[in-house]
Amino acid sequence: MSEIRIEAGGVDAVGGLRELWLVLHRHHQAVDPHTGPFVDDESSWRVRSESYREWLAEPGSFLLLARESERLVGYAIVRVTPTGPEWTDTWVAADRMAEIETLVVVPELRGSGLGTRLLDAIDAELERRGIGEAIVGLVPGNEGARRLYERRGFRPRWLILARSERADRTD
Repeated sequence: MSEIRIEAGGVDAVGGLRELWLVLHRHHQAVDPHTGPFVDDESSWRVRSESYREWLAEPGSFLLLARESERLVGYAIVRVTPTGPEWTDTWVAADRMAEIETLVVVPELRGSGLGTRLLDAIDAELERRGIGEAIVGLVPGNEGARRLYERRGFRPRWLILARSERADRTD
């Protein structure tokens, strides 16, 4: 395996993220199929890529790309926003908050330390910008990602439950 470098990317790099986003989209379906039904790949990418472009246009948000030679092997998108009332009505929070919107590594490199390196790069950039508050959301069943984030000090703070009219009800 050649050396993997992590570099900053911009909105112009979004089109190249499609395949890795779809790897993550399919991974979500595999680790917890009961949270579906899931949208098809094309719909998922259309919505996600539009969101990426919007988020990267916001001041403070950023994209990190992990490359092995020229091959994209991982990426992270971090959205930085003012901390809203949904946090400050309950917790003491800083003025700005970072949300790791996506962190993905190709399947063959999961467990290799690349996710940790991406988180190191995220932390360094957040520290450089003076942002100490960060959150991340996970699909239930994504235990590998949960362990990674918990090793980095992330703890459950808010649990979201969902009900779908299509879901089987036992009440």
